[in-house]
Amino acid sequence: MGDAAQRWRERQAARGIPAAILAAAPADPWVHDPAAFTPPAVPADTPSHRAARALAERSAALSCSGASVLDVGCGGGEAAFGAVGTEPSPVARVVGVDRQADMLAVFAAAAAERRLPHATVHGDWPEAAPRAGRHDVVVCHHVLHNVVDLPPFLAALTAAVRTRGGAGGVVVEMLPEHPMAWLDPLWGRFHDLHRPPSATAEDAVAVLVEELGTTPEVRTWQRDRRLPHDARWVTRRLCLPADREPEVARELAGIPPRRTDAVTLTWSP
Repeated sequence: MGDAAQRWRERQAARGIPAAILAAAPADPWVHDPAAFTPPAVPADTPSHRAARALAERSAALSCSGASVLDVGCGGGEAAFGAVGTEPSPVARVVGVDRQADMLAVFAAAAAERRLPHATVHGDWPEAAPRAGRHDVVVCHHVLHNVVDLPPFLAALTAAVRTRGGAGGVVVEMLPEHPMAWLDPLWGRFHDLHRPPSATAEDAVAVLVEELGTTPEVRTWQRDRRLPHDARWVTRRLCLPADREPEVARELAGIPPRRTDAVTLTWSP
């Protein structure tokens, strides 16, 4: 393991929730509400969606049969459906991979509503990669900061691309730092837990270069601030009981707001 991969591993591992705090949590802080991940009817016009759509268009032009899109850590499928865009679409099929079965239900319902052929794979990446198969476009949004051992994760994303005339590729969207880094002051306030520096998007790029010999195209941009990030949501993320919400709300008002910049990484095998 190279220096960049080791740095990523150490920073990610150090940001785990201590076992004692996790054991005392009234609810799992890592389970997401699928209702919050229903994809919009009209995809947002973002650099990540445009990059995936461009890859799909090139692949569809070569195949004459439409592109296949794999969404890793799909949630409700916003990344995949962003590549689909509006009609006429170059995407003929979407496949979603997620560790939460209820997220896959949202993904499947959204694909059916769009009359889009689809499949789902329940499991973690990269263990689920063999069942997911190979596709023209692989998208993965806001998942990397859930990963400790990054090289095999990235390698499996790249290996999942079905290259036809060099048209396929991977589009990763992430934040410049861990998405929960903005709550670090509250971990100190409520648990006397002082979080180490977060792994960054630059660290992820360094791992790609070091381990895969791949230099991605990098674009930094501004996105809308995402909900939920209110006191109820933060209280659960901090492993606190619901009766602490008023106190959390007061403290939340005194910390800097959540960052709105995002990073898109694009590469081809």
